[in-house]
Amino acid sequence: SYQAFSDEIDEILKKVICMGKGIEMNMGGFKYGLGFCNPHPDVIRRYREMGGELITVGSDGHVPEYLGYGFDRLPELLSDCGFDSYTVF
Repeated sequence: SYQAFSDEIDEILKKVICMGKGIEMNMGGFKYGLGFCNPHPDVIRRYREMGGELITVGSDGHVPEYLGYGFDRLPELLSDCGFDSYTVF
């Protein structure tokens, strides 16, 4: 959880942002019954608060039936975390 490891996570996020890198909002957590994406939305929100701008999306779609899994939730999740778009490479 972000709360339990906030100092460590903040240091990682600072490094990611400093290096001009992004993080992925992976929807696989929903597929596996966690009830949230990976990393947890608290981490993604914190990344945004710290100035992070590059967010990508993934579905953990290692087989065809899981390609794009949970993407119907992306607009609301992205918005809740402070993003109005995502990055495609």
